[in-house]
Amino acid sequence: MGGSKASGDMTYFQIRISHEQAKHLPGYVITKYFDRLELVTGTGLEDSIPSCIVKVEHDGVDIMSIKDELQDSLIIDKVLQEGDGFAYLKAKTPGPIQRIIGAEDEAWIMPPTYLSKGDGFSMTIHGTPQGLKRIKDKLEFLIPDKMDMKISNLEIGDWMTVPLLPTKRNMVIRTAVAMGYYSAPRRCNQSNIAEVLSLKQGTVAEHLQSAENTIINSWSEQTSGSESSD
Repeated sequence: MGGSKASGDMTYFQIRISHEQAKHLPGYVITKYFDRLELVTGTGLEDSIPSCIVKVEHDGVDIMSIKDELQDSLIIDKVLQEGDGFAYLKAKTPGPIQRIIGAEDEAWIMPPTYLSKGDGFSMTIHGTPQGLKRIKDKLEFLIPDKMDMKISNLEIGDWMTVPLLPTKRNMVIRTAVAMGYYSAPRRCNQSNIAEVLSLKQGTVAEHLQSAENTIINSWSEQTSGSESSD
């Protein structure tokens, strides 16, 4: 359901499909068991299938007992962390939409991307204009005519340039954000993140420190000379 490919000028589009319109897609069965599934971060391709970390919300489901019923839409490799009504999963997404995007070198899935009973299906895809055009042409044969799918440019001046991070560092900081490491009050610690990602706490600390340094320095460079007069 996600990746970490990088390319030229940034463009994005979002796909939005209502829960009712998504009935013919393999992922629809996910809402039979989970109230909401949300992408945390992509982790690349495994056997040509997109892999990712997702957060799921449910009403007391035994996740391991439903693995087989979800195989066509969500291959659950591991329950990384489980709490009251939620879990973080390491999974692969073999559905047709994810495979189309996973096969494209100039586009990748990013948060916010989710599937829920109430809000339906929403996916955010970033990439080059050429990559997104190829994906859009393929998706038009797959998903309903009434879906909302528009390509939009990220306006220079309204957006800061986000510094590119190495794949694992990007995965660590996105997981930290999703788990609430940067929330106030903080909802997890570095050991929790390490457990979810199957890394050592020291490795997580190094990746977070390096990512924070890169992002803060990039922000400082891009905002220098634009301080508020307040």
